[in-house]
Amino acid sequence: MSKSNSNRMGDKMSGEHKIEVNQKFELIVEEGPYKGNYLSQVADITADAIKVTVPFVHGEIIPLRLNLDVLMYFTGVQAAYSYRVKIIGREEEGEVPLLVLSRPEEKYRIQRREFFRLEVREKVLYRLLDDSLEPISDFKETHTIDISGGGVKMFINEPVPKGTYLELFLQIPGLESTAIISQIVNIFDVEAGLAVGIKFIEIDEFIQEEIISWLFDYQRKLRQKGLL
Repeated sequence: MSKSNSNRMGDKMSGEHKIEVNQKFELIVEEGPYKGNYLSQVADITADAIKVTVPFVHGEIIPLRLNLDVLMYFTGVQAAYSYRVKIIGREEEGEVPLLVLSRPEEKYRIQRREFFRLEVREKVLYRLLDDSLEPISDFKETHTIDISGGGVKMFINEPVPKGTYLELFLQIPGLESTAIISQIVNIFDVEAGLAVGIKFIEIDEFIQEEIISWLFDYQRKLRQKGLL
């Protein structure tokens, strides 16, 4: 990467979110023949531009035109953030093609609870905890119904009251051994039996961002297969 004037953007903008090098995000094209959402990553930040990886679909570069207005969509710990930018150039760093984007003209903050919950069936291990977060059951295996950065909806093998604490191990790549302390906030009757809505209450910010990054990647693969 070329030397940046800054590896972080946001010091001149209000709000909590900072755009940083290596962050993944969704590049949203709102009009034209390539309208859609594409996975991209921040490659470099300079005083007057943001360089990002060119989106690919089925191994082919999406040829987005210069001067096209697009959105950069990020998820933060408390909210999602959308930045309106313009494609102002193209570059290559070695073999990596990049788009050069203008600095954001507009910024929108969206409460995360309103956004980005993906239906996905993945294995999860859980055990019940008491109010002091001590285990009161053995580990059991079940599957998720949907996942977000803030919690999951999953099948459960036993009736449990709202407010119950759990220790979860989501079986998604890289996080299989990461314990997440959670709490049941909703109970549902579903066709397969019982399901619960679970909120993560003790989770490291890095782990939360890893979950969100995995969800973006999973969503991108579904789109490439024409399943979303």
